[in-house]
Amino acid sequence: MRIIRTQPVSTRRKLYQRDLGLAVLLGGAGLLLVIVLAFGWLADTGLGFWVGLIVALGLLAAGGWFSLTTLKYWQNQRIEERISEILIRRLGDEYIYFRNLTLPGQRSVGEIDGVLLGPPGALVIQIEAARGNFAVEGDTWYRYGRGPATKPTPKPFSQLHSGPAMIEPLSRLDDSPTWTVIRAAREVKAWLSVRELPQVVVQPVVVLGNGQIHNLKRPSAPVVLLAELDHYLSETLLIKQLPVEGEPLAETVVEQIVQRLQTNAE
Repeated sequence: MRIIRTQPVSTRRKLYQRDLGLAVLLGGAGLLLVIVLAFGWLADTGLGFWVGLIVALGLLAAGGWFSLTTLKYWQNQRIEERISEILIRRLGDEYIYFRNLTLPGQRSVGEIDGVLLGPPGALVIQIEAARGNFAVEGDTWYRYGRGPATKPTPKPFSQLHSGPAMIEPLSRLDDSPTWTVIRAAREVKAWLSVRELPQVVVQPVVVLGNGQIHNLKRPSAPVVLLAELDHYLSETLLIKQLPVEGEPLAETVVEQIVQRLQTNAE
């Protein structure tokens, strides 16, 4: 199996480099200002001192926030490497995996974590690196034990799960990984459909790298734990070789798609 990157430096890598620079710059400036205030090199009384302290704390907070974004990037990178290792071990030369793919001419979803091409079609992968225990209902994601308890809905989770875990508060995630991967899969499908290629079956999947699923009810896309990805591939790609619709993609068609992605990549 081949792994391809269409960009020498991905968009997320560029953002990581920017955030790392800001974390060092802002955090360093805040720390330097704290040292200056602590040693009394500025006025240690009056309004000037308190203004300086507030500015220093603000700089440290901003540096800490950018440090968290860089940490999230490295968590995603670790999961991406693990996924690549599993794919290389399980799949043959007829499969090609695009990492951090930006479709030419498409800007609505931005960079896609991964797109696997092979005889069954295209598998669009969305990585969720967040830690914790999650409940998923459709495209709505909740995390246990974070923030205030979620108000009951017409179909409360108490009907789905019984036990001590339900006394924990539920907080709703702002971004839904399943909805994100559904949108990405639609973009891939739309890009392929206007290139005069044979009908390609596009399937989405969310890979949960660090968390656990406590409740899973009618998700719009499969949600797979990283530890279970090997089994998922065996059940969906290696056993059911034929796609749900259309014909298996010939190796020449896969190569044609790859060439167009590489040639048109921006």
